[in-house]
Amino acid sequence: MRFSILAATLGYGLSMTAVGGTPADPVMRPPVEQLPPPLLHAKEDLHALVARRDMDALLARVRPETKLDFGGGEGPDGFQSAWNSDQESRQRLWSTLEGILALPGVARDFDHGAEYCAPYVFCTGLPGDLDPFEALVVLGSGVAIRDRPSLSGTVLTRVDHAVLTASDDPASVPTPDWTRVRLADGTAGYINSRWVRSPIDFRFVLRVDDGTDAWWLGFLLAGD
Repeated sequence: MRFSILAATLGYGLSMTAVGGTPADPVMRPPVEQLPPPLLHAKEDLHALVARRDMDALLARVRPETKLDFGGGEGPDGFQSAWNSDQESRQRLWSTLEGILALPGVARDFDHGAEYCAPYVFCTGLPGDLDPFEALVVLGSGVAIRDRPSLSGTVLTRVDHAVLTASDDPASVPTPDWTRVRLADGTAGYINSRWVRSPIDFRFVLRVDDGTDAWWLGFLLAGD
């Protein structure tokens, strides 16, 4: 099976002219998913097994070559160690997968078939020469940037799917629900953390080999 996936077909946009924020803020709009049936089935199957917390069904999709980190973690044993060692790790797994599935992804070719890669903030690549370790993709439209980490803070501007830069927070008290960001014009402010995602946060690929409808987990990892 082979699918030629074009940006125009997917409907995602990478632009250096923002519709929110400053004119120089890059934009990364989410794609409109148009998945071929085998990949659509793979995504729906994963969604269902996550909903029912079916660890056995998920483990059956892990192959020896499934990559889990950049330090050699892979395969069923690596998966068990990382994600199935206790209740806390299992809850972290389901939460991680739910977070990825909540965002659209893209269909791509790979050496022996096709794959579904999600979320788009990793899979489509950043616009320009942005540093993936510093970039933060805004996940919505009209998202407020405030002068302090509070809903009562003054709105400095609003951004639509902009790619912003993480900025050190001078506050002495941690504010985990808020992330300090910097716009292209140098303006710094706070955005609610649920509205931004790093391109090197957790992501996965679901792969379907040529000549089969069965899917398997190509990787589930974070970092670079």
